[in-house]
Amino acid sequence: MYEESIRVPLIVYDPALPASARGRSVNALTLNIDLAPTLLDLAGLPAPPAMQGKSLVPLLRGAVLPADARTEMFYEHHTLPAKIPPSEGVRTERWSYLQWVNEVPLVEELYDVRDDPLQTRNLAGEDQFVSILAGLRARTASLREELK
Repeated sequence: MYEESIRVPLIVYDPALPASARGRSVNALTLNIDLAPTLLDLAGLPAPPAMQGKSLVPLLRGAVLPADARTEMFYEHHTLPAKIPPSEGVRTERWSYLQWVNEVPLVEELYDVRDDPLQTRNLAGEDQFVSILAGLRARTASLREELK
């Protein structure tokens, strides 16, 4: 889970917004699964309960992140295993944790994306990050189960 593969700019133009609300940039953790709930919300329709995404309309209409803004995301890549080894992980506002699930022993990567946005220094093997690594490892496992 590298920033270059998960960070996709999203540009939204809403002619209904007043001019004072246009041209803003919001740095929020959003996912492609948020697009359908957003479009439904803009159309005045409720999103089905089975949808995992969140409407981005609050971000479009307000200058601050709402209290229920996403603070983490679960990542998984299980397609094309012959070309890209299967992996899973969690991306928070500060940390990027990745595990290569078929490797024995388990291979893990941990990056501080605030201080190392290009993800050049894997912190997974460093003693001072043991508790962060353990927490993100556990969170990955719980999100995997939760999202089944």
